[in-house]
Amino acid sequence: MNDDKLANLWSVTHPVSGKWGWILVYGLLLIAFGIFALLNPLSTGLAAGLVFGVTLVAYGAFAIAAGISALTTGARVLEMLLGVIAILAGLFSLFDPFQGAASLAWAMGFWLVVSGISQLGYGITGAYHKAWRVLLGVLDIALGAYLVLSGPVSGLVFVAAIVGFSFLFRGLFLTTLAFALRRQPAA
Repeated sequence: MNDDKLANLWSVTHPVSGKWGWILVYGLLLIAFGIFALLNPLSTGLAAGLVFGVTLVAYGAFAIAAGISALTTGARVLEMLLGVIAILAGLFSLFDPFQGAASLAWAMGFWLVVSGISQLGYGITGAYHKAWRVLLGVLDIALGAYLVLSGPVSGLVFVAAIVGFSFLFRGLFLTTLAFALRRQPAA
């Protein structure tokens, strides 16, 4: 095979501008899924709970496998214990996906509270960006406390909003990118 053929195989020889239609379709589908997720928080919560459950079961299986091959007894026991806990939590989420999604929101709320306390500490004792850190700390604590203290329906709505806005903004980006590529001259 000569160098020209190899270059054609491994380099971008076809103009990307000719593929803008596929990017546009992908972007529009993501926008539609994002709107669906925002308008149907129960369906989105169910899907998030199922994905969360499958992820935990897979993580648990890999953690047990890693525990079997661990070099030290302490690492072996820890990895296998974490694997069993993850599998149990994953099965719980698979059998009750709404509670799985709600627990995901609760965990995110707890993380936000811890992050907010950390930001407040840096804002008070740090030398730079004090006001921003205090503002972010207060915001994180407020959002986190809301998620931790609110009921499961609020948690499902939160998960739906995260998924929906993520799809929506990603779709808007890809749609804008597709139209920008369409304007590129063909090579």
